[in-house]
Amino acid sequence: MPSSTNPGLGETPQADPAVTPSAGQTPTPEAKKPSPMMKWGLIGVAAALVIGGAVWGAMTWLNPKSGDDSAKKGEKTKLVYAVHWTEDHQLKAFQKYLDEYTALHSDIEFSVQVIKYGDYANKLKVLYDAGSAPDIYQIYSPWGVSYARQGMLDTPPADIQKDVKDNYVSQSGVTIDGKIWGIPTEVNDYAMLYNKDLFKAAGLVDSKGNAVYPKTWAEFVSTAAKLTKKDAKGNITQYGVAFLKDNDWQVVDPFLSLLFSNGGEYLSADLKKSMFNSAAGVAALNAELELFKNGSTDLNSNFFDFKDGKVGMVLSPPWPKGSFAQSYGDKFATSVGVAPFPKLKNQSSLQYSWFMGVMSSSKHKQAAWDFLKWFSTDVQASGTTRYGDLMADPIGAIPSRKIDIEKHQDVLGDFFTKTFVEQLPNSKAEPNVADAGTIKSTLMTEIQAAWAGQKTAAEALNAAAAAVDKTLNP
Repeated sequence: MPSSTNPGLGETPQADPAVTPSAGQTPTPEAKKPSPMMKWGLIGVAAALVIGGAVWGAMTWLNPKSGDDSAKKGEKTKLVYAVHWTEDHQLKAFQKYLDEYTALHSDIEFSVQVIKYGDYANKLKVLYDAGSAPDIYQIYSPWGVSYARQGMLDTPPADIQKDVKDNYVSQSGVTIDGKIWGIPTEVNDYAMLYNKDLFKAAGLVDSKGNAVYPKTWAEFVSTAAKLTKKDAKGNITQYGVAFLKDNDWQVVDPFLSLLFSNGGEYLSADLKKSMFNSAAGVAALNAELELFKNGSTDLNSNFFDFKDGKVGMVLSPPWPKGSFAQSYGDKFATSVGVAPFPKLKNQSSLQYSWFMGVMSSSKHKQAAWDFLKWFSTDVQASGTTRYGDLMADPIGAIPSRKIDIEKHQDVLGDFFTKTFVEQLPNSKAEPNVADAGTIKSTLMTEIQAAWAGQKTAAEALNAAAAAVDKTLNP
């Protein structure tokens, strides 16, 4: 890492020796009574000291040290790192790198703040407003627009901005109003996961007995129906396909992937108008509603039941890989299949990204950026970065740094992740737009109303568009 002319991380100025005698020292004998001339001399010295101290204090107040508060002597600099990972295997893998860094930098310690994905966007703002924001954040790229415009994010050092421009597959997710705000962490898209064992049990196999996955949306709908099982009362006991209500990544994102496959657009190019309620959008949502009409799924379905063998298919980003691998154990590669997102017209999928950086309110900006540079840019003997290693395995996401994609082919080219990587060129990036969370929440509510049969596809999307357009044009 670049050297600095300032004291090293955690260094503090040495205190002056104490003026009182330490234990065991003999007090100085009383001095003789000073002469008048000596009195005036002492008064002058004292006055000079008082004036000098006042001037120094004013200078210190007017020109405080920026970017980092020096820790008191003997204290460590604590960096609070807010993550959205909640599973044990993710947090244990993450902690390993924090431990490695603190072993190299004994003046640094970390506090990991776990915030669930569904709460992260709002909670980060609440913490910032309350003066309790973490030092380091990692966010879903569209959230960054509002944060940056509200002054919540620190501007990355110039060397980090250059590194992002030179060494990452894309800067679109981290660029807001033409400026780079952080370090890209991952880029993801959507594919179809299917349970090969359930396919075989349903007779969905070729002449050799291998599971045959659907390639088009029409095939996806009919396959889901064949995989569905119900009890005597009509309750679904085995879902042909599962979503996860009240989670935009399982409600809005699959719809957007289908929308893009049908040639539609999410928002206008100038981000001032909804486009998802076009004819292409209505057709896409109607195609999705076929799954609810034929009884293959319902609002009670749970994406994560796929890991328990209770769901035939899910539409998924790559990151659940670690959780599913743990659940399936030795049967993971033989029981789980991965295929491109089923197409309506064109092969496409939503692409989304995340980035990390330092909060503007952090008292330890320099220490935080130094750590992130070590974490994301320091190339190891393996030819990869530590953050790239974490993303590729065990998190299961696609790292954003070019070298990490090139050097992690053993993981990114495995049976699970390969399809996600191969789909990236045909995927469509989600736009960075202000109030992205509100927009997706609005759209999610209306899509779920259509799922429940309370509204037609057109009614739901038109209602969402009217509300979203108000958000886009406050």
